[in-house]
Amino acid sequence: MFIATSRQIGHKCIDFARNLYILQDMEDCDIFVSVLYDKIIPEEYIKTRPCFNFHPGILPWYRGSGAYSWAIMNGEMETGVTLHKIDKDIDHGDVIEIRRFPILPDDTAETLFHKAEDLIFIMFKAWIHRLVEGHYKAYPQADGRIYYRKDLEKAKDLTRFKRAFTFEGKESAYYRSDDKMIYLDQ
Repeated sequence: MFIATSRQIGHKCIDFARNLYILQDMEDCDIFVSVLYDKIIPEEYIKTRPCFNFHPGILPWYRGSGAYSWAIMNGEMETGVTLHKIDKDIDHGDVIEIRRFPILPDDTAETLFHKAEDLIFIMFKAWIHRLVEGHYKAYPQADGRIYYRKDLEKAKDLTRFKRAFTFEGKESAYYRSDDKMIYLDQ
C-alpha cells in the first residue's frame, strides 16, 4: 500500500498504518490511498491497482477544490468527507462512504477543514483494513458539480457583488464582522 498526502493529517494516517506494509515508492504498491493529496493520479496508474481518496467535501456536489468555501457561499447547513474510488475524472469515482457534519454559524472554510481532518483520520482508521482486504461496496455517483481552484480565486474578487447591489436608494453589499455590517462601498 502507498499513502499519498500533502498534509499533516496524511502523515498521521501513515503513522497509524505502519503495521501494514507501506511502500515508499508508489509504483511498487498494490493499493494506492490518497489523504488530501494535491496531485492528479494518471489514468494509466489508476487502471493497474485499486486507488482510493479521502475527499474533503460531499460528493458529487463538491468535487474539486475549495469545497468548504463553496459550501459556505452556497448556504449549506452541513458538509462532510467522502471516501471514494479514484477514476480518471476528478473526484468522480464510486462512493464508499460519506460522513457529514454541521456547518455552524461561526464556521469558516478553515474551521471546516480542521473538522474534516479529524473526521478523515477517524474514517481512515475505520476503513483502511477493509480497503486492503477488499471488503467494501462502492456506489456510482450521480451528476454533480466540480469546483476548480481558478473559480475560487475569481470568487474572492467582490467587485461583481458590489456591482450587483449598487442601486441608488438601496442598501449596498456588505459582510458581517463581529455582528457589525461592513459595507463594500466604505
